[in-house]
Amino acid sequence: MSLLIPIRVAAAASLFTAILAVPLSAQVAPAPTATQMRAQAATVLGDSLQQLNGSLDRLQQTLKALTVSRWKAPGDVRQTTQSDVDSMQRDLSNTLPALIAQTKANPAQLAPILAVYRNVDALYDVLLRVSETAQLAGAANDSRALEEQRATLESSRTQVGAALLQSAQAQDSEVTQLRTAASTPPTAAPAAKTVVQDGPPARGKVTPKRTHKPAAAPPPQ
Repeated sequence: MSLLIPIRVAAAASLFTAILAVPLSAQVAPAPTATQMRAQAATVLGDSLQQLNGSLDRLQQTLKALTVSRWKAPGDVRQTTQSDVDSMQRDLSNTLPALIAQTKANPAQLAPILAVYRNVDALYDVLLRVSETAQLAGAANDSRALEEQRATLESSRTQVGAALLQSAQAQDSEVTQLRTAASTPPTAAPAAKTVVQDGPPARGKVTPKRTHKPAAAPPPQ
């Protein structure tokens, strides 16, 4: 007889015992409410914006230190690259800070965070183009620094996208909850019993009293 059979039986019994030992609340977790989802989304959004701010600060410092004019590339390529660098610097100095501030002031709204994500996505595309040009014709220091900032910005962009998705899910849950509450009819109170009186209350039948009459005296003889 093989020894594997009792071993498998014992393992199955142990697994079954372990499952029974887990509390029911741990097996079936209640779904989060709309308020809880909104709070969680706000936390994720705050963390993603903090990470994004750090990435943007480091990128701005890297762009200021670039020496595009010394890259071994044709003049028109260097001119286009410098134009891209100037465009990113304007975005980092003017546009993005205002969008991020608006998002922090309105964490429950989707439009501000969506604007931040779209701007960061466009910024990443330009940075990727400049980084690829630096890989081909830029100085070694510039190429390495740009690639590091590209990877960092890509991670921040992913986090902002996740925060945007979670905020949208929280808002959908809240809307669904409100619609469900609005479509549920209120519980009707029991109708009060109405008594209609057509006339004076009926009286019970009164039995007249019988009076005792004395017997008549017999006529005189």
